[in-house]
Amino acid sequence: MKLKKKMLLLLSIFFISAAGLFADVNLSSKTKDLLEDLMALKIKLKAEENPRTSLSMLDNWISKTKNDFDSLTETEQMVVTNMIDCELYTYQIRLPGTEKSLDKMLSAQCKLNKKYIDSHKNEKLDTWILLSAGAVTSCYMGLEPLKTGYTYGLWIRDLFAEAVERDPGFSHAQLNLAQWYYYCPGIFGGSKKKAKELFRKAYEVAKTDHDRFEAAVLLSQLAFDEKDNANYEKYIAIAEAISPNNFYLHDIMNTNKTKKKAVFKYNGPKVEE
Repeated sequence: MKLKKKMLLLLSIFFISAAGLFADVNLSSKTKDLLEDLMALKIKLKAEENPRTSLSMLDNWISKTKNDFDSLTETEQMVVTNMIDCELYTYQIRLPGTEKSLDKMLSAQCKLNKKYIDSHKNEKLDTWILLSAGAVTSCYMGLEPLKTGYTYGLWIRDLFAEAVERDPGFSHAQLNLAQWYYYCPGIFGGSKKKAKELFRKAYEVAKTDHDRFEAAVLLSQLAFDEKDNANYEKYIAIAEAISPNNFYLHDIMNTNKTKKKAVFKYNGPKVEE
């Protein structure tokens, strides 16, 4: 009888330990609120013509939210840092002589994400963990396409795809996966058809102005590519209504007009010293 009780106790301990080992990893509501606040800031950063102004605004946001950031877990801080690094890349790359420092920063962050996700393969990770890891790695690939293509290319797609599968209403993940399919050569799994479906889905499920703005801009470029002037004007008007006189939007429109081409990969014009 004592042996039976001992066996039951050991089994209980085993199952409790296993449940903890393979438990879901979810971000706190505070972390998600912080991420949404950063995503909302993105429209304001894009509205500025000078990237230094955008970087100053981002620095102010980082300072303002420092106490909240410091109270997060290491995993949560990693996710927020991923998204901050994406914004740093967007504006620093437009300044002369920033490539080496960006390369170092993004390389280290990508390795941190890869190590974390590889060590949690048996756990169900929060969709923001998947999305942010893929997003910051995509920025790194923008700097080192040949060096990173085989290492990270399909891994990024799988991160975005899992985020979309787990949460079809996650517009930002839909947009990232759409761009992956748009840019990737067909021989490696790219598909303009899949990209088009995902761009449209991202707009349909968008719940916030920043998601609607991003999706509308990219849909306008898809329409421009397809010489669909009605939808081009429609989505430009939607984006303009959300953020009037936005430099990012107007610079893209100017490129459409003067260079007669769509702009999906956008860092803005370089700033002269």
